[in-house]
Amino acid sequence: MNKLVREEALRRLEFLIGKWEVEVIPPQFQTNSFYGQTLFDWMEKEKFIIQRTLMNQSEFPSSTIIYDYDFYTGEYLQHYFDSRGVTRIYNMSLEDDVWILWRNTSDVSPLEFSQRFIGKINESRDTIYSYWEKSDDGLNWDHDFELIYKKVI
Repeated sequence: MNKLVREEALRRLEFLIGKWEVEVIPPQFQTNSFYGQTLFDWMEKEKFIIQRTLMNQSEFPSSTIIYDYDFYTGEYLQHYFDSRGVTRIYNMSLEDDVWILWRNTSDVSPLEFSQRFIGKINESRDTIYSYWEKSDDGLNWDHDFELIYKKVI
């Protein structure tokens, strides 16, 4: 039963599979965006989803992310690794085409600030408008940057 729940949960992410263009819009560079590409693919015979992002500017890290589902908590997990050597684990939900990630506690790295990501998936599921926020106290949130994902293939 739990295996089926996990497989069904991962199938809900199947729309991500493919190549996407990424635009990063940092607030300090209102007119200058960073661009890159991200590829979502199945991993280990469709047991996980892996995301590899390559950014064209050194100011923004490239990353590898692995998505999983924890049927004990009923939440997705995102295991994040980037070109700076940063490793984090985020909790994740996907409901009504709203993709949310959050990190409020230390995990494999210390918690210097809380983070959350909110992404709105369009009706055709080929564009995701999203943004990251951060908080030093877990109560007051500041805008960090925006991300726009556009599916290419």
